[in-house]
Amino acid sequence: MKKSYANILLVIVTIIWGGGFIATDGALDALSPFYIMMIRFMGAAILPCILCFKKLKNLEEYIWRRGLFAGALLFLAFSFQTIGLQYTTPSKNAFLTAVNVVMVPYLLWLYMRKKPNQKEVLASIVCVIGIAFLTLKPDAVGLNIGDMLSIICAFFFATHMIVLERYSRHCDAIVMTALQMLGAGILSTICALLFETPPAQFELSAVGNLAYLIFISTLLAYLLQTFAQRFTTANSASLILSMEALFATLFSFLFLHEELTLYMIFGAALIFCSVIYIEYKPKQHT
Repeated sequence: MKKSYANILLVIVTIIWGGGFIATDGALDALSPFYIMMIRFMGAAILPCILCFKKLKNLEEYIWRRGLFAGALLFLAFSFQTIGLQYTTPSKNAFLTAVNVVMVPYLLWLYMRKKPNQKEVLASIVCVIGIAFLTLKPDAVGLNIGDMLSIICAFFFATHMIVLERYSRHCDAIVMTALQMLGAGILSTICALLFETPPAQFELSAVGNLAYLIFISTLLAYLLQTFAQRFTTANSASLILSMEALFATLFSFLFLHEELTLYMIFGAALIFCSVIYIEYKPKQHT
C-alpha cells in the first residue's frame, strides 16, 4: 500500500475519534470511567479474537508479549487522560494530550536513534500551536496535577504510536488489534473492580454510545490504525492523528452547539497546514 493511502486511513481514524468524544460524554452519564474502558476494550476484543482464534493459539510468545504491551500502553494513556480530566479543564486536557505530536520525533531519537529532521520538528511545533488555538481558553495558564497527568498520558500515546509502527510491520493487523484490545481490556477490568463501584442500574440510553465506542471508535479505528502504520511513519501518524482535536471541535459545534471562534478556526487551519507540510514532497524534475 502507498503511504498516501495509509495516511488517508489515518484521517478516517481521526474523524471516528472526533465522534468518539460525543459518545464518551454520553456514556459517562451512565457509567464510571474504568467501567467504560472495560466495556469498550473487552467488547472490542471479542470479534478479532474470534476471527483469528486459530492464529492466536499458535502464536509465538514474543508476538503475544508485543501485542499485550501495546495494549498496556493504550490502557495507561487512557487512564492518565481520564484521571487528569478530573483535575483540569477539558480544553487543557485535550491540548496536553495532543502534545504527543512533539514527543514522537524525540522519542524516536531516544528509542531508535532516529534523529528528527528540521521539517519534522517544524511541522510538530506548528501543529501544537494550532491545537493550542483550537482547544485552550485565554485563562488557561499554569500547570496543576491534572495537567501533569495529561502530559504523562501524551507520553504513553506517543510511545504507543512508535511501538505500533515497529510491531505492526511484522504481525497480522487483526491479530495485533486483538492482542491490544485484550491487554487494555484486562487491565481496565482489574481497575474497574478494584477502584470503582459497579453501576446500580444501567441506562438504556447509553447503549448507542457504548456501541459506537466498542465497534467504531475502538475496534474499527484501532484496526485501521494498526494496518495503516505498517505503511507510514510514526511522525506522519502522530501529526495526522492530532486532527482528532479538529474533528472533535467540529462535531461539538455541529451536534452539541458549542461555540466556534475565529481563534479555533485559525488553530484548525494550522493543524491542517502542518499535516500538508510534512507530507508534501515536490516533484523531481528530470
